[in-house]
Amino acid sequence: MKTSLLFGFILLYVLSLTVEAVKGNFSKEEQKKLLDALNQDRKEVFKTFNVSSSDLIYGTGLEKEASELECDSGAVWLQYNSVAHDFWNEVYGVKGGMAPRVRFFDLRAFEIGCSKESKCSKTIEKEYMGRIIPEKFVGKEMVMLGGCIIALKEGNDHSRPVNEIFESPAIPNASKYGDLLGLKLSSVVKNTDAIEGVTSGSGNLFNFIVFIGFSLFCI
Repeated sequence: MKTSLLFGFILLYVLSLTVEAVKGNFSKEEQKKLLDALNQDRKEVFKTFNVSSSDLIYGTGLEKEASELECDSGAVWLQYNSVAHDFWNEVYGVKGGMAPRVRFFDLRAFEIGCSKESKCSKTIEKEYMGRIIPEKFVGKEMVMLGGCIIALKEGNDHSRPVNEIFESPAIPNASKYGDLLGLKLSSVVKNTDAIEGVTSGSGNLFNFIVFIGFSLFCI
């Protein structure tokens, strides 16, 4: 009897660790939903330039990297507030692919991985990545959620410059895909640790229950 109980507690504990490890991952259904939408939009945009590109695939390795993204890591975000949207469009525009949304439409892109857990809350300063920022943005807060990493093929065999595609008005805002996946910006924007505390609390409680049960068994 004790052996069965011990095995049960061990199994529950391993399960709790597994759940904790994958909580930020997108399900297979969500991955497919994201890829279907992105690949369809890419086809529509590329068609206007008479070029084509292979469909994006989803990389679980990139997803793991995406879960560790930081604010200034060059992530492509699936959801963001209006401050971030206006900041990227006005300060960086679309040329050169600096506006995050256009990087989903890079002809060289072939693999993508995203995480629900990656998030960023950043107050804009007077200088950002070597640029002097317009006064109207200084002190405002950018909030981003759902960071993605995009893998690019080396080289570019297409005759059309990549920048020409980046400037296409047909490219949608990346928040279209965040909305599709149900990603919501938290009302807690100043302290991202508070957001993490909410999402991880249930896992910590479960681990505590398993620990207490195991301790009682050993008495």
